[in-house]
Amino acid sequence: VTRRIARTLTVEPSAPEQSLYAELSEFLRAGCRRGGEITRMMAQTLQMELGSSPRAAAVTLDLYHGGLRRAEKEDAVRAFEGSARILVSTEAGGEGRNLQFAHGLVNYDLPWNPMRIEQRIGRLSRVGQTRDVHVFNLVAPGTIEETLLEVLDAKINMFELVIGEIDMILGQLTTDQDFEEIVTELWLTAEGPEAFRTRMQALGDQLLAAKLGYLETKALDDRLFGDALAPGAGP
Repeated sequence: VTRRIARTLTVEPSAPEQSLYAELSEFLRAGCRRGGEITRMMAQTLQMELGSSPRAAAVTLDLYHGGLRRAEKEDAVRAFEGSARILVSTEAGGEGRNLQFAHGLVNYDLPWNPMRIEQRIGRLSRVGQTRDVHVFNLVAPGTIEETLLEVLDAKINMFELVIGEIDMILGQLTTDQDFEEIVTELWLTAEGPEAFRTRMQALGDQLLAAKLGYLETKALDDRLFGDALAPGAGP
C-alpha cells in the first residue's frame, strides 16, 4: 500500500505582495458587504486567484486548460508520461485524468474545497500507483489558504485519509452549503484576519466532530458487513 506524504512550504511574499493581498482582501469584503457591483462569486474567485499569486489574479494562465481540444489534452498527458518532467495544469486537470505514473503534486494554488484537493491527489494516488505520493502545498503566511490548510491538516489529518473519506466526513456536516461557500461566508463576514482564523478554528472543530461521527459509523458497518462498504471498495 502506497502512502501519501504531504508537506507545507511557506512562501514569504514581498512587501508589495503582502500589501496587495491585505488591501485587496479588505476591498473585496467591503464591496461585497455593501451589495455593490462586486458579487460574492467575483469576490471569491479573485480572492482565490490572489492566494495563488498577483499574476494569477491579473491574467488567466495558459501550459493545460479547459480550452484545449481533446487531442491536445491527450498529447499533453502523453508528453508528461514520457520525456516531460512537469505538467502545469489549471483546475481543468483535477478530474478525469489518470496520472498514476507520476508521484509528485504541487498545489501552487490551494482550492478552498477539500473535495477539489482530493480530486487532484486522486489523479496520482489511485490503482496502479507503485510509489508513495508526495504532496507539496505552497502557501503564503497570512492568507486564507494558510488558515484553511491548518484546519484541514490539524483537525482531520486530511492528507492521511483514504480516497472517499473526505466526502463522507463533509457529508456529516449539518449544512446545505458547499464547503467553499462556508469558507467564503466566514471570510466575508469576519472583521479581519484574526476573526476569520477564529471562525475557521470553530469550523475545524465541527469537521473533527464530523470525522469522529464518520469513524463511528464506519466501525459499525465494518462489524456488520466487513470490508464491503469501505471507501473505494468495489470490483
